[in-house]
Amino acid sequence: MSTITNKLILVFCITLLACRSSTPVINSDAVNYTKTKRPLLELLASIPNYSEEIYAVKGRAKAIVSEPGNSERVNIDFTSDTTYSILKIKNRLGIEGASMFIDPDSILTYYKMDKVAQKISIHAGRLTSLNELASINLLDLLHFKVDSKTVLEAYEADEHYLLRMYTDGAIKVNKKNMLIEEITQPHSSKLPYSKIIYEHYGEFSGYLLPKKITIFNSDGNSKVILQIRSLNVNPHSINFTFNIPSDIVIERL
Repeated sequence: MSTITNKLILVFCITLLACRSSTPVINSDAVNYTKTKRPLLELLASIPNYSEEIYAVKGRAKAIVSEPGNSERVNIDFTSDTTYSILKIKNRLGIEGASMFIDPDSILTYYKMDKVAQKISIHAGRLTSLNELASINLLDLLHFKVDSKTVLEAYEADEHYLLRMYTDGAIKVNKKNMLIEEITQPHSSKLPYSKIIYEHYGEFSGYLLPKKITIFNSDGNSKVILQIRSLNVNPHSINFTFNIPSDIVIERL
């Protein structure tokens, strides 16, 4: 893969796996909402919560990485539990260009074609055009958790609830099915994304999860569209073996 492709792959992976637990923003939509009379705990309890049930996922996805002047499509095979993730990134011909191992502290990337391995801390600074990014677990991205520890109050309109978080962030929930559709965050939060959009929920192993996730960076100029092609929830076995040839020196950035 080209240098640009490798850069975009890294942009995608850091974006996907590198956000702290999110807390978005009450935006201009709030003028269309009124404070709900529904008890907050009752409302939150009606939103699907699989945090105690889903412990691992394995699957495939397509991703479109877009930033000013660049756009790239890649295929991803992924395995993730609550602690570790492995990604294998392939081009549209199915040729693997890079693989990544993510733990709570670092991201190890091996560019197979270039025979280069790089390790970065999740606390590293501005490494890409998508601004400063930290780590988000893939399970947290697929299933954003909502509870009374983060939600301050709730508003409603005809079709949606708008949950205001303690950080003045916001979560938009569809009133009909109680599924999360959108998360937004204020620039002041210093989180690495400004918006996450969830679409096309489907059933995977009995769980309702989004088939399409769009992540906008903090200034809204770059985005990643992740389209889930297959997803195995709580697979019988997962393998986090990550092999790099012994003659490859790992660069620490």
